[in-house]
Amino acid sequence: MKYAIAFGISTILMAGISAQLAAIPTQSPTPEILAANPSATSATVQTSDIFYMSDRFGFRFVMPRGYTTAAGENSSAKPAPLEVIEIWNQADYLNRSNLPETPPIISLRIYNNPQKLPLAKWKGELSHNDDRSLTVAGRPALAYSSTGLYESDNVLVASPDGRQVLRFQVGYQSSSDRIRQVFQEVVQSFSFDVLPSTNSTSQRRINYSRLQSLLAARNWQAADVETRAILQRLAGSKGDLLYSSKSVLSQLPCEDLRTVDQLWSKASAGRFGYKAQQRLWQQASTRTSNSKQQVERFGQAAGWRRTQPLPQNNPIGLAISGTQWRLDSELNYTATAPAGQFPWAGVSSTRLSELLNESSVGCGSCTIDAMNLSSDRYYNYIPALFTRLKACRV
Repeated sequence: MKYAIAFGISTILMAGISAQLAAIPTQSPTPEILAANPSATSATVQTSDIFYMSDRFGFRFVMPRGYTTAAGENSSAKPAPLEVIEIWNQADYLNRSNLPETPPIISLRIYNNPQKLPLAKWKGELSHNDDRSLTVAGRPALAYSSTGLYESDNVLVASPDGRQVLRFQVGYQSSSDRIRQVFQEVVQSFSFDVLPSTNSTSQRRINYSRLQSLLAARNWQAADVETRAILQRLAGSKGDLLYSSKSVLSQLPCEDLRTVDQLWSKASAGRFGYKAQQRLWQQASTRTSNSKQQVERFGQAAGWRRTQPLPQNNPIGLAISGTQWRLDSELNYTATAPAGQFPWAGVSSTRLSELLNESSVGCGSCTIDAMNLSSDRYYNYIPALFTRLKACRV
């Protein structure tokens, strides 16, 4: 069974063990906590590349570990939201039919805003007068608290074209509830990653502002995660980039691949980016005609391969061993990293861990899938990538 990230409003069921988090604040989130500052995001946001992506509204956020999304029901309240996305603790969601009432959850409601009303007009009747200005996804936002079945934290932000207003809300029973920290992570990682196009021939375009900011800050690790998110978005309905590399890579837009290369190359003075990787690939290809050796020579030069196989008792704690391809946690995220190391083409430890966790709850092929993604996948992905880059004249 292949592991994939669902898009749109479909329910995503992912197993996972809740990460250990920092102490939860005992007061309402402040603008400093919730501001989506790409150069200062938390380690959880920087390293996770498991996203919820909305094709309809062009946004994404990092899926918290141990949580799952579901399509919420529209209430009778006016105005009715265009869409409701709920984020549940996975254990609660699986046991929801036995619960006496809905537990505290995170919700995201998207409203139509044809008159482009100010954010404050979208506060509910039970809202408190404790408005706080902040920035979410590079846009002005409004944070406030409210009451109801539970006390709630709320954040309002408008879409880039102002046609919709999005309201994030989290209910809690105690000010120290962990779900408030999860709420902060969701808002921090939120991004309008697809924008209305300025080109009449296309309706949408990728938003590269976050990648630009991360690269400008020399945050190579977060920029690498952001690049994988962009490639995932570009793949869209073309297929699964994890398992169908050859067919999906051949369809990625040349313009976007050139943009990714230009941003990485400029920020690193040519050390990183696709052009730097192509030089390594050409060198590896001229030294041997064996396709497997070509891939391994390239991986060695780019710093993607280990000198010894990954041991069974590895410091990452993953129940896989034997691969000589480095995990993301083993890469060098400094300016002294090998030329061509980024953007990395591997599969993150987060995704591998999710697969291995699924194997513990009945997924018979998930361990095999994780081993394939951490090793054999490179032999398909790398040649396909450079074939596409050559065709795009990157």
